[in-house]
Amino acid sequence: MQQHPTPSFPLTTSPWIPVQDLDARELRHVGLTEALVRAHRLRFHTGRSEDIALLRLMAAALDAACGPGTGPEWDAAWQAEAFDAERVTAYMDRWAHRLDLFDATHPAFQCAGLTAYNRGAHSLDPASLGGASGAWFSGRLRAARDGVQDYPAWDPAVAAVNLLWLLSYDTAGIKGAAPGDPQGKGNRVYGARPGPAGCVTHLHIEAHTLKDLLLLALPPQPRAPGDAPVWEQEKPPTSVRTRAPLGRLDWLTWSTRRVRLCPPAEDGGGVDRFALHDGDRIQGQVLDLAQAYDPMTAWSTPAHGRGRVPMRFTDEDLGQLKPWAAALILDPLADRPQTSAAVRHAVGAAERGVISPDTRLRAVFAAIEWGTQRSVIDNDPVAPVHLGTAGQLADPVQRGVMATRARYAEVVQGNLRRAAQELSGRPADLVRQRMTLTNLALAWDETTGESETCDQAGREAAGRAWDTALHTAVDRAIDAFPLDRNRRTQLRETFMTAGAAAPRRTRSAGREEPEAAPASPASKDTAKAQAPRRTPPSSRGPGRPAAASYEVFGGRYTLSELSKRPECLVSYPTLRSRLTDPDNPDRQWTAQEVEEAATRPGTRGRRRTAGSEQ
Repeated sequence: MQQHPTPSFPLTTSPWIPVQDLDARELRHVGLTEALVRAHRLRFHTGRSEDIALLRLMAAALDAACGPGTGPEWDAAWQAEAFDAERVTAYMDRWAHRLDLFDATHPAFQCAGLTAYNRGAHSLDPASLGGASGAWFSGRLRAARDGVQDYPAWDPAVAAVNLLWLLSYDTAGIKGAAPGDPQGKGNRVYGARPGPAGCVTHLHIEAHTLKDLLLLALPPQPRAPGDAPVWEQEKPPTSVRTRAPLGRLDWLTWSTRRVRLCPPAEDGGGVDRFALHDGDRIQGQVLDLAQAYDPMTAWSTPAHGRGRVPMRFTDEDLGQLKPWAAALILDPLADRPQTSAAVRHAVGAAERGVISPDTRLRAVFAAIEWGTQRSVIDNDPVAPVHLGTAGQLADPVQRGVMATRARYAEVVQGNLRRAAQELSGRPADLVRQRMTLTNLALAWDETTGESETCDQAGREAAGRAWDTALHTAVDRAIDAFPLDRNRRTQLRETFMTAGAAAPRRTRSAGREEPEAAPASPASKDTAKAQAPRRTPPSSRGPGRPAAASYEVFGGRYTLSELSKRPECLVSYPTLRSRLTDPDNPDRQWTAQEVEEAATRPGTRGRRRTAGSEQ
């Protein structure tokens, strides 16, 4: 009986990464080796979440092969025409067998110990994670789910991209237990969490070539002892394990799921089924570790001032892009600073004069918008936001001008919402949806050009233009809001100085804090935009006892704080109900009981949303 040769799809040389070839002047697909060797003559577009997953892989591959470990090494790499082709090729040749999609003993990003394929081809479609009622879901997916027709097998090149996407963004909740997994209960494993990329706000700096894109994504850093990408590590066990990250390379290639693509019957065939189970769980605080290891992220300081949370680049409810979002990161001394290692890295390179001053830079944001209990994905927006030229980033004064204008936009919108809610008495959610400043992207670009920030006259003129654009957007929002004429007039005249936004002094945490709206950038570019501060819960009211806290997930949290953690898959009321014992009010809950209460999805009474499963 004739045996078919074992199929092979080496990611190092097979064409699967979509690029624009500047020499051939065409769109084509390349392998990982060519992507790095010819990165200076290729462009890589990052307009989809799939592209973000590919960018993270290529950044890790470059870092492992010849990534600069120091500032001078990074500067030299930036100024060099190309990456070191000899080092890149030697590295890729060395690990080519571990980067083969269908290798029998160590398939790329997969677990060779899995041989029972529990998912059909349709489950490898990113749209399948949007839920049957989600906007992504298609008729072809529905037909495959209902067994009406077969879903076509995936070409290996597309299967590889979708595999990376799945490992980056798979949903939380219940997963089928791998054969022999001791953590399985009734062939299921509970408490699976999204991958590291699904828990954060991604940010990278766009560039003309793939070479510059990758270098801007990787601040110089020597490889940590023991750190390695997944293809350099020993093959993973089939069962779930909890472990700490080894370093940046490990984090960027984290094996969040145990997956095995069923190899095609012969070369040229497609992937028609695969195995999927929970994989490596993170030991420690996900957000803290992401901030430490992942340079392509953006963070905000929460109102209570402790820790960091993923930065929002869209407005609540509507998902409206805030074109000034990236400029908020340019002021690290703000009361509640926004931070990003990628932006700090770009600013540092600009200050050193390594990047040409007239090079225009844009920040590309991406994030997953989750549905109920993170079990479905509602949306995966990817949005470029104007950041300025390298010359502007190199100048602290010009950075400050852009940051001030961005903070002013935040304050104008916040004041408008508070005043509208106070005047109308309508619910806060409705007011937020209706009082969103829109159609400001062009005005932002026009008022943050280098000529508008480099001298006093330009700053004053641009400040007035930005002020006018903001208040025009305010007028549009007020006109569309359901108020009578008199109240609309009152809202226009008083929203910056009346109601919750009025300049006043309040007592917060035992001290007085000013809460005045800042002057318009047209009159004072260096004004600080301060949002109202809220009194910490522990200090509200004399003699009020502190809320009970629990040692779990590597920290100590109250139930309210725990319900907001990315590890928690249930709402605060559900969590409180599970950790309340009417017969024993003083019961001491163990860390294991608290973790199970937080990570076990609800099964009845689940609130339906537009993106939830039917």
